[in-house]
Amino acid sequence: MRLKLLPFLFLPLLFACVSAEQTRAPETRSTTVVTGDTEYLESSSGRYAWHPSLGQAHLNKAENEDLLISELRKSISKVMAEKGYTQVSMQQQPDFLIGVGAALESQMSDQQILERAGMMAGMSSDSLDPELYQKGSIMVALFQAEDTGPFWRVLGQGMAPTDIPLSERKLRIESAIERLLQYLPQR
Repeated sequence: MRLKLLPFLFLPLLFACVSAEQTRAPETRSTTVVTGDTEYLESSSGRYAWHPSLGQAHLNKAENEDLLISELRKSISKVMAEKGYTQVSMQQQPDFLIGVGAALESQMSDQQILERAGMMAGMSSDSLDPELYQKGSIMVALFQAEDTGPFWRVLGQGMAPTDIPLSERKLRIESAIERLLQYLPQR
C-alpha cells in the first residue's frame, strides 16, 4: 500500500513546475523575406554601383537619414567585397546596381512598405513599449544595369532600441546587413 501511494506524493511537485515560454530580448528578434534569383550574379563579372535613385531612409530625425544610408552602404560594400564583388562607378558600366532603403515603423508602416516595395516581412511590434523599441526595416535590392525592376530583393525587420549609442547602432547595422546578404553567392 505504501508503494502505491509514493507516486502520488510527487504529483504536487509536477503541478508546481510550470513551463514558460522564454521570449528573446526584443532587439534580437528579426524577420527576413527574400525574393528573386541570383543566377545573374554568377554569370556577371561581379561589378556593381549604387542605384542612382534608390537610397532612402525614413527616420524620426531627417538629419540622421543621410548618416544611416552612409552606414548601410559602408556595410553593404564590406560584405560585397568579402564575397568577391567589386564596386565601380556608373561610368565604369557596372553589371548590376544596388539600392537600399530603411525605415522606422513610426515613419512607414508595413502596408506602405508592401505598396512601395512589393514585400512584407510582417513582424509584430504590438507587445513592445514604443518608448523603448521601434520596428526597423531594411531593404536591399539588386537591379540589372539596364532593367527598371529588381532581379533580387531582401527585406529584413528587427526591433531597434530607441536610445543606444552611435557605435552600437553601427554594429547593429553591420550585423543586419551581413544577415540580409548571406543569401548572395560567393564569387
